[in-house]
Amino acid sequence: MARFLLATVLILGCAATLEANFHCDGTNGDSTGFPKEVCYIEKCTKAIKSHIKNEFEAAFSYMHMGAYFAQDTVARPGMAKFMLESASEERSHAILMLDYLNKRGVPISQDLNFAFNESSIAGEYKKESITLLLALEAALTMEMTVTNQIHHVVKECEHDYHGADVFTNPILDEQHEGIRKLQGAIQEYKNLLHGHDQPEGRAMVDFIFDQKLLKESL
Repeated sequence: MARFLLATVLILGCAATLEANFHCDGTNGDSTGFPKEVCYIEKCTKAIKSHIKNEFEAAFSYMHMGAYFAQDTVARPGMAKFMLESASEERSHAILMLDYLNKRGVPISQDLNFAFNESSIAGEYKKESITLLLALEAALTMEMTVTNQIHHVVKECEHDYHGADVFTNPILDEQHEGIRKLQGAIQEYKNLLHGHDQPEGRAMVDFIFDQKLLKESL
C-alpha cells in the first residue's frame, strides 16, 4: 500500500512538472529536456495575436459593404450575399486562430487588442455611393493585403511547425481561393460591361451580374 501511494505521488509530481514545463517558459526548452518544437515560440504567437485583429478588420469591412448593398435604396442582394459570406469566412479565420492559441496554452489577455482605427478600414467602399466594380476591387486589394500579412505570420512561425501549418492549411489556401474568385468576378463584370458604357447599359450589367452572384453562377 505504501509503495502504491509513493508511486501515485511520483506520477502526480511528474505530471505537474510536465504541465508546468510544457511551454518551457518561452525558452528553447533545453533546461527542461523538451525540444523547442514542443514549446510555443513567443514571436510566433505574438504575430498570430497581431494578425487576429487584421482578420476581424477584414470581416468588418466586408460587413460594411454587405450592409451597403443590402439597403433598399441600392438593392443588390447578390453583392450583399457575397460580401456577408466573405465576412463570415474572415471571422472564422480569426476564431480558428483564437482556438489555436487556446490549444497551445497561450495566455490571452490585454495584449490581444481589438480596438480599430477608422484609418485602418480603408477603401473606396466608405463613400456614400460605390459601384459594384469598385467594391470588388477594394475587396481584392484587402484580400491581397491580408494574404501578405499571413505570409509574415508563417515566416515568424517557421520554427513552430504547428503554427505555420495552421496558417498555410486551411487559411492560406482559402485566401488564395478567395483572391482567384475575386479576380474572376472582376473580369466577368468587365466582360459583361463591354459595349455597355452608357448609364442604361451599366444598370443592366449591374442587374445581370448581381443575379449571377445571387444564384452563385460565378
